[in-house]
Amino acid sequence: MGLDSFTLFAANAVVLALMALAFHFAGRRNPDQAYWHSWFAGNLLLAVALVFFMFPAQLPEALSMIVPNGLLLAGFGLRWRAAREFSGRASPARSTWAPTVLFLVLCAIPPVAGSYATIYSIVNILLATLAGAAAWEFWRDRDEQLPSRYGLVAAYALLSLSFAARVIQGLFVGDSFDAYLPNDAMLTLHLIVALLHTPASGAFALSIAYERTTAKLRHAAAHDSLTELLNRGAFEREVTARMHRDGNTGQAMLLLDIDRFKRVNDGYGHAAGDDVLRACARVVEDVAGRDALVARIGGEEFAVHLHGATAHEAEQAAERVRTAVQAAPITAGEHTLNITVSVGWFWHHDAGLGLEAMLRQADVALYRAKQNGRNRVERLAGRGRIAYVLAGQNRS
Repeated sequence: MGLDSFTLFAANAVVLALMALAFHFAGRRNPDQAYWHSWFAGNLLLAVALVFFMFPAQLPEALSMIVPNGLLLAGFGLRWRAAREFSGRASPARSTWAPTVLFLVLCAIPPVAGSYATIYSIVNILLATLAGAAAWEFWRDRDEQLPSRYGLVAAYALLSLSFAARVIQGLFVGDSFDAYLPNDAMLTLHLIVALLHTPASGAFALSIAYERTTAKLRHAAAHDSLTELLNRGAFEREVTARMHRDGNTGQAMLLLDIDRFKRVNDGYGHAAGDDVLRACARVVEDVAGRDALVARIGGEEFAVHLHGATAHEAEQAAERVRTAVQAAPITAGEHTLNITVSVGWFWHHDAGLGLEAMLRQADVALYRAKQNGRNRVERLAGRGRIAYVLAGQNRS
């Protein structure tokens, strides 16, 4: 079977229908993810449009150009909408359908409706813009680090360039058209590009959704669900990796405990306590420093690891965190609370001293801060001297 235009139209229509079916099933499994529904509807409209191009005689002559082109524009409008929905951006209906409406309005103007070249150029300008806009939506969020994003960018950019080439054809040789859709080498090449684009964009769409789901699961496994800070297990893994990598570089461990946190829960309720924990986490994360690892390692206890820090820098960081929490009014439900934290810290530059030893030393310092009146910073600094605190001591 040769690569005639009818065969290429049919192949594209079949692939579009199959991808629409795949998106439909994905949407049924994830009904809260609106982009599946947009991708499904968009591909389905595109498949129907190609069927009309294959059998133009099934439409009245006056509609043989308007209907399939309108469906093409609607389909790509929905694909653009899906790209925005995937990125979490607003996608109002008026923007989705605007290119289709604009095309229909222009077709109602007699000079436009009577010119094959004009309609051909307008449609391809709008399609090139929509495909390019979809490529841009995926490109602009590349910091999310989902590899399939680049495949989608390439697929949509390639199709946008193909539409742009057809715009140039319409502008320069459109006056010689004896039909709306000239069956020439340009059409064959464009349909081949589309046949590459459709399965590629569909496969990468499914792949990028899988990558995002996997990334969310990894994030959930490593982070505390309430504060979004690292959980204890992930914190210990990352600190251990840092210590192995950095050798004898100065290391500091800060442990923070919210003072009299039980009173917040008892006096205002556990929802207020959760608000306090979230707010405290944000303050600590904001002021600890860009290179700090911050984690929630217990009920109201947080840990901060600083690598490559001097003892003086560690002391400054501990005091900065304490004063920042004290100065930040925290909204908990209907109440505004002022809370304080006690901070214990330990600094060393001995690569042989492990994570557990650092945590024990910082814990001793934190216990001292609690015993000495709370809302204060206490330290242990040195090499090799390990202090212990009795288990079960109340530090609230």
